Amino acid sequence: MGTLSDDLEITHLSFYENWDPYRNYLVAKEFCGLEDKEGANIATFTNFAQNDQYLTSLHYYLMYLKFGFGRATADAGIEIRRGAMTRDQAINLVKMYDGNSPRKFFGIYSDYFKMSIEEFETYIDKFANKKLFEQTNEGWVPKFEVGKPFLFN
Repeated sequence: MGTLSDDLEITHLSFYENWDPYRNYLVAKEFCGLEDKEGANIATFTNFAQNDQYLTSLHYYLMYLKFGFGRATADAGIEIRRGAMTRDQAINLVKMYDGNSPRKFFGIYSDYFKMSIEEFETYIDKFANKKLFEQTNEGWVPKFEVGKPFLFN
């Protein structure tokens, strides 16, 4: 007789059908009583996915500072692939939303990580990609323009 792990077969829903966050949102709304969130999530144009925890906004902000693309880029890519948006529409939305800081949650993050807000901001600054961003009085500003080729110096 095999162990329990030998008897398990792991599978993913996306193996059987395409993962579509917007369709999933509509199903949850119609059949599960999901209520709409007021306003968009930080750093994106959507209000229907991953809006139930503070750390998601931090994850996408750090992704943006490290790689130069964030939550709006990820969401726009999904919308383009499902045929709901053109590339030009996506570029406009990414320019508007990507990289918006979750600063209003910095107090929550610093409490969670048991550090001061100043220490927390120092850690964020440490991981920002200096080839992609420069720090100004406005915060981290991209050296690149969304939708245009970018060559590292």
